[in-house]
Amino acid sequence: MQTGEAEAPLCGLVLAGGLSARFGSDKAAAQIGGMSLLERAVRLLASCLGEVWVSVRAEQAADRLRSRFRCLADRHPGRGPAAGLEAAHAQAPDRAWLALACDQPGLSANEIRRLIAERDADCAATAFCNPGSGAPEPLCAIYEPATLAGLAEAVAAGAALSLRDYLGGRPLKLMPLEITNVNNYEQFRSFAHKTTPRRACGRE
Repeated sequence: MQTGEAEAPLCGLVLAGGLSARFGSDKAAAQIGGMSLLERAVRLLASCLGEVWVSVRAEQAADRLRSRFRCLADRHPGRGPAAGLEAAHAQAPDRAWLALACDQPGLSANEIRRLIAERDADCAATAFCNPGSGAPEPLCAIYEPATLAGLAEAVAAGAALSLRDYLGGRPLKLMPLEITNVNNYEQFRSFAHKTTPRRACGRE
């Protein structure tokens, strides 16, 4: 992206197409305080952005949970979150996309607003980073159109992409923030009990 180029319009993308293999059930459907992780993530982005989509695998688009939202189905199955971003870019190639994994329930609207406010459209992406290692958090990041165009080409060519590796070596705007991921059910249960100590938190 050339310095001084106008910022592309920004949309939100909740990544909810994972297999949840380590979780043991559909992670997006796990509830905290009676609300699924997916709905929490959609509401979070919708409080900050005017347009929000949900990234899903094709076979998930009609399920009871995801069909409540505007869904973008992966066009290249088996490519993980990169496939979700490729589908988003195909939907609106002139847009930047704020990608958010649905398994980060500790994030607040203020933190998402900060990410948006700190966006640098001259960089490949704007992201939070691990305070200790400095590694970017690619599943809570704003991807610019040119970055997504290159990612889409790689996905279409069949590459198995790690988003963190893809961003490596590219100019990034980074802000330190410790983000809690609930990768397995024990992590989810621990987080849920800390945030809703008087309520039973189970799986849908």
